[in-house]
Formats: sequence, structure tokens, C-alpha cells
Amino acid sequence: MIHLLFNVLGVVLFLCVALLLNILTVGVWSFGTIFEHLFPAAPQLQLAMFHTVFNVCTMLVALPITNGLVALACRIVKDQPVQNSDEPHLYFLDPQMLRTPVVAIRQLKAEVENMAALAIENYRRAVHDVTTLDNSDRDAFNKTEKQLNFLNRELVHYTLLLSDKQLNRFDHQYLVSTIRTVSGLERIGDYATNIIEYADSLRQQEVRFSDYALKEIEQMNTLISQLYDAAMQAYHKMDMTALGHANQIEDEIDQLTDEMERNHIQRLSLGICKPQAGTEYISLAQNSERVADHLINVAKTIRDLQ
Repeated sequence: MIHLLFNVLGVVLFLCVALLLNILTVGVWSFGTIFEHLFPAAPQLQLAMFHTVFNVCTMLVALPITNGLVALACRIVKDQPVQNSDEPHLYFLDPQMLRTPVVAIRQLKAEVENMAALAIENYRRAVHDVTTLDNSDRDAFNKTEKQLNFLNRELVHYTLLLSDKQLNRFDHQYLVSTIRTVSGLERIGDYATNIIEYADSLRQQEVRFSDYALKEIEQMNTLISQLYDAAMQAYHKMDMTALGHANQIEDEIDQLTDEMERNHIQRLSLGICKPQAGTEYISLAQNSERVADHLINVAKTIRDLQ
């Protein structure tokens, strides 16, 4: 609609100028005679130059009233009603975008980044639940998990539809990596679900993690958050420096996972931690490490796009 308004504005503008030119020169000069005089015996060049002048002049006039054009276009083509936020839905993509693959791919990337934010949000909810045994966010957790499963299906389907379009090598390679990325993000949601189940088990047994264990879990949670920030910066900006930082954090997480397992066994032998919580604690550490693995895999996709 904006493109149409732009061209209509240009036609009206040039019709007014042509009318004024005709009146002032008593029909001697017109756009045709002017461009014929400037580029004699070159009708194709005359047409090309007129088209260029038309677009440049219309752009100069349209720039100051861009906000007005946007407002008018929004009034003519009204937004679709906002979907019920309780139902899973796409945030940035629309089937109509498939007509413009370049735009669709950029929006697909925004959708993937949003999916990553949802996945890490559920991981944090799960860690909060298992460390505090406060399950007040369970409804929000379930809603987000449902959204993650929906996005996994829809984004893979959308990616396959896009892969049939005319694309350059970079965009095609990005689509190949997107299927793996989306699958990995959905798995983060699954690991968060596992952690929620550990919290339910602790509540049923009426046991909690020791303060030592809680401190290690908090350290793991902090590293996961740092890894998420570095991984998404690498993914969004194609930043190899951020990827290197993400790799360092992921190595720290691997080391911390081993320490958590060793320390917990030692605490069990000293009677500091209760045996009932032992299985859940070890499984929590291992699931967190796998979350980190999937995050670093998201960041590593940029190596194939260099």
C-alpha cells in the first residue's frame, strides 16, 4: 500500500508540474521535449532518465511525510485482530511473507531468537521451582512449553516451504541450520520439563537440596544465562568473538557439572545431603549441561555461514 501511495503521489506531483509547465510555456515545453533536448536521438535513455528523475523527486517529497504515509496505509489496510495470547501462535511470520523470501528469512530468524528466549525462560522457571519448591509459575511454564512445541512444528514446516524458493547460497545454508537450531531449542524446553519433574519429586518426598547444593545450582544458572547471552549475540550479529566467549563459558559449565557430581557424592558420604535428593541433583546437573550444549550449537551455526 505504501508503494502504491508513493507512486500515486509521484504521478500527481508530475501531472501538476506538467500542467504548470504547459501553462507557463504555452505548450512549447513538456517533459517529452525537455528529455528529448537533453538526450537527443536516444529514446531509451530519455525514458530511463525520466524514470530516475521521477523516483528521486518523488522520494524527496515523500521523505518529510513518511509518517503520514505509514498512518494512511495502516488506516487503509488494518491490522488483523490480535490472536488470543493463550493459544500458540507465530510472533513474526505470516504465510504471505513466503512471496518475498528475503523478508521471510529475516523474520524467521526473529522467530528463532524469540523461541530461544522462551526456552531459556522456561529453564529459569524450572530452576526456580526445583530450588525453592515454589510452583506458582506452573501455568506460565505449561503455556510456554506448549508454545515451544508449536513453534518447533511450525518453524520446521515454514523452513521447508522457504527452501523451495529462489535463494542465494547464504540463505539456503541458513535454512539448513535452522532446522537443527529449532529442534535444539525445543529440546531445551524438554530438559526444563525434566527439571520441573525433579521439583515435583522433591515435594512428594518432602526433601530439599542443601545450601551447598543450592549454591552450585545458582552458579550453574548464572553460567547458563551468560552462555545464552553470548550465544544469542553470536547468532544475531554473526559475531565470531561472541562465539569464542560462548565456547569458554560452555567449557566452564562442563567443568562445573563434573564438580557438582563429585561434590554431591562427597556430601552424601558426609551426611550433609539427603540420599532422597541425590538422583534429582545429579540429573539436574546433567540436564543443565545439555541445555548448554544446545545453546552452544545455536551459536556454532554461524561458522557455516561465514
